[in-house]
Amino acid sequence: MLRNKIFDLCHLQKRGLKLYSANFANKKEFLKNFESMPDFGNSNTNPLKHHNSVQNIDPKKNGKKLCIAILGVPNSGKSTLINKLMGKEVCPSSCKHNTTRHNARAILTQDDTQIVFLDTPGVVDPKDVSKYKLEPSLVRDPEMSCKEADLLLVLQDVSNRFVREAVDKKILRLLCKHQHRVPSILVLNKLDAIPRNRRLYDLIRKLTCNRLDVGTTQIKISEHDPKWNVESYLKRLKRISNQSGAESKKDEDMSAIVVLEEARQGKVKDDRAETLITGLLGWPGFRDVFSISAKDGSGVEDLKNYLFKSAIPGGHRFSPDILVDVDPRESVVNIIKSKLLEHLEHDVPYGLKPEIEHWQYEEETALLRISVSIATKNRRESASLIGENGRRIRLIAMDVENVLEDFFDYNVKLTLVPVLHKKNTPAEPNKPALGTNATYL
Repeated sequence: MLRNKIFDLCHLQKRGLKLYSANFANKKEFLKNFESMPDFGNSNTNPLKHHNSVQNIDPKKNGKKLCIAILGVPNSGKSTLINKLMGKEVCPSSCKHNTTRHNARAILTQDDTQIVFLDTPGVVDPKDVSKYKLEPSLVRDPEMSCKEADLLLVLQDVSNRFVREAVDKKILRLLCKHQHRVPSILVLNKLDAIPRNRRLYDLIRKLTCNRLDVGTTQIKISEHDPKWNVESYLKRLKRISNQSGAESKKDEDMSAIVVLEEARQGKVKDDRAETLITGLLGWPGFRDVFSISAKDGSGVEDLKNYLFKSAIPGGHRFSPDILVDVDPRESVVNIIKSKLLEHLEHDVPYGLKPEIEHWQYEEETALLRISVSIATKNRRESASLIGENGRRIRLIAMDVENVLEDFFDYNVKLTLVPVLHKKNTPAEPNKPALGTNATYL
């Protein structure tokens, strides 16, 4: 009897009004459902009012503004840094790669200054996008962010010995292409994971080619430099130029300064950028360097003050109450996805698709109730999501609730409903895999 009841619940068709679907995120007929919702929490609690505020294209004509594109390899801490700068979790983050799949804007407004952070996906190779069937946005969005930005912030993960010794080639290509119109800074992240000693200063020298854009014009080569220094860069570039039949003597005599000078002139195309950065470990055009730990906040306040001082005259794009330009419903889905990445192993979380079914404000209990279904394709995904006696899905729900309460500045009750695939068979009656909580079907 119990087995049949669970089976029926798992395979019931979804009923009622669907308040959110990825294909209809901004359709007015769906947003009208929120017309009668009262004001509570912050600007994220009512998707309709949030939508109207984002569409207001001229909230403030006079003031200062700064649009910052944050570039880094996957899992370098871009979303974590933005959340720390914002003072709340507005960008989903996890310990897994490629948590951020599309560009998102986080907006920080203080007095007459508005800073817009462009949270970009970790830069990936176009070949990897085809090979692993990833979204094209992982390649396209970082490029688009550079075109929109007033400042490029390169976030370097110094805790990872496989990537810390050099700026990623895909990031170097973006810096080379956009140096002529937008300045850049280098931020060394996860400083808490390595000892603060002379090796850190050697790393900074390597990643900046031993110079800053507004500093010395000489590159000082030390006898203690490893083989991958500026000198070896020149030799390697000359060898590649000879192999490719390049006749330009300028290419043969190229130095990091010459690379920077050509990049400043602009109109550097992809092929030329690839040639310019060949063998280059760092970028000589960084304006400043910061060392931080985004996780514990060390050094973040100094960086924040620097960013506000770097703001330029200009109108504000967003209303001061807006925290993120993404539809709040989509933000909820992305936050759930990030927590699925944290709690589930292997490829399981990447195939799960959360979908909001219910979004209701309860005045009597002062609660925002949100119900989300998570479709699974097979028994393996269902078992991984639910866990023994429903413990894992409860833990995920509690984790997401804590983030959402910070995101909305309000009390939230989240219900996660796993929807089993039709080919799945329900759990045995003496082993209630769905747990004792009735909200977990």
